[in-house]
Amino acid sequence: MNQKFTLKNGIKAVAFLVIFVLLFHLATELLRSKWTEDNQDRYVLQNFYDLDEDSLDVLFLGSSQIIYGVDPVELYDYAGISAYCLGGASASLMSNYYWLIEAEKTQNPSVIMLETSSLLEEIKEYQERKRVDEMKLSLNKVQFVQSLGAFRTESALSYLVPIIKYHSRWSELSAKDIGVGLNPDLAYRGFNIADQCKKDLDYDLMIIDNDSIDSDVRELYSYQQEYFVKIVEYCQENDIKLVLFKTPKYSWKASDAVQIQALADEYGLTYLDYNWEELLTSFDYNIDTDMKDYDHLSTLGADKFSDCLADYLTANFDLPDRREEPDYDLQINRDTYNQEHTDAALVTTTDTVEWLTLLTQHTTCDVFIATKGDVGGQVSDEIAALLAQLGLETDLNALASGDCFVAWLTSDGTSVEEVTQAGEAQISGNLGNGVSYSIVSKIQDGTALTELSINGTDRSLNGEGLNIRVYSESRWTAIETVCIDLETGEMTCKTRSG
Repeated sequence: MNQKFTLKNGIKAVAFLVIFVLLFHLATELLRSKWTEDNQDRYVLQNFYDLDEDSLDVLFLGSSQIIYGVDPVELYDYAGISAYCLGGASASLMSNYYWLIEAEKTQNPSVIMLETSSLLEEIKEYQERKRVDEMKLSLNKVQFVQSLGAFRTESALSYLVPIIKYHSRWSELSAKDIGVGLNPDLAYRGFNIADQCKKDLDYDLMIIDNDSIDSDVRELYSYQQEYFVKIVEYCQENDIKLVLFKTPKYSWKASDAVQIQALADEYGLTYLDYNWEELLTSFDYNIDTDMKDYDHLSTLGADKFSDCLADYLTANFDLPDRREEPDYDLQINRDTYNQEHTDAALVTTTDTVEWLTLLTQHTTCDVFIATKGDVGGQVSDEIAALLAQLGLETDLNALASGDCFVAWLTSDGTSVEEVTQAGEAQISGNLGNGVSYSIVSKIQDGTALTELSINGTDRSLNGEGLNIRVYSESRWTAIETVCIDLETGEMTCKTRSG
């Protein structure tokens, strides 16, 4: 009897423990920060764990420079190189070192490409927290937390048991916290497709050839150099080839490049700095289309830069062409990858017909349209055909003077449209992900106005003609806002005007 009683209670205890651990894990995952905005650190780091063992030949380490600047999918498509970008926003070389050790548990890369920006950047605890949170619990993670030491303002235990830090976050939870794990196909082997493009940059300030080497000298941070040496020694001990490189960056100076070159020479390493004009022009760089912002490449720039790096890698290292292996799997969602490339093209294209044509190829976005002023009789046959292809049912050329028109072309192929005479046309509601929207075309005190609002924030350019905003529900982001002047056929783009 006692034996049965003990066995029964033992089973109950084990069941209780299993349920407790499961609920504790679920609570932790729900409450902790998800790091899915901007650099999408969660996806970049977590997707690495999903790679097949020993499927990687080149590992890129660095900060957001590589997350936006190097596209491993393009490396594969162009040259058959199997690569991954294991970095993140302001990632320190300490972080890079411990993630290199983490990577070596399942992968055996023959080449490490180390982006050098971090040598001149301070360690930021909140950024390092992202890299710690996404690392699996192991001795390596414990050592990472210990190494943060003086850079930590929170207890080491809160890094190892995240719910200690995030337990009070319940009041901030949103739909994104619940659904964030359902669609991890948003960072492609560590690359983050950027639907942004910065224009009006000064090419002479981008290149460093004209800089004075003796002015604006920034010292390399000693704690970054410490882990730089650790990475060098680790690669030497494990017979891994290490190459240093620098992506194009507006704030980079010749004095920075000279210091890194001296460090490379000291350790007998190759250093490729693409801020020198000779290297920058080697991949057909275009400053009008190739920068996401001042310091990061756009997706178009990353594609060209990745091809350039692929040429270097294939010329200097004996890397297998994985395209020749019929069973090799990049382990990405090609459909979403191609769709996001279309998103990126939407912010670099300024030709109206080309832009609308790209939009017709997009199958997972919502399109909001509001007219300003009289548009009847002004829509060309080509533009009208493309709008109809997008799903627009109203003949805009048939609109009378003073008509206000709005439309919501949904991601599932349906449309909601409204026309009013000399008043206000409005459509509002919530999208499938719960985000609110409002589309308004109105005449107020004799003045025509438009509004294209997402979650209460209006981003309409409010220009004469067609004001259009494109929004991705799956990515929780507005892709682009434009205004098409129907008289001239010219288009103004919100992103490219920033």
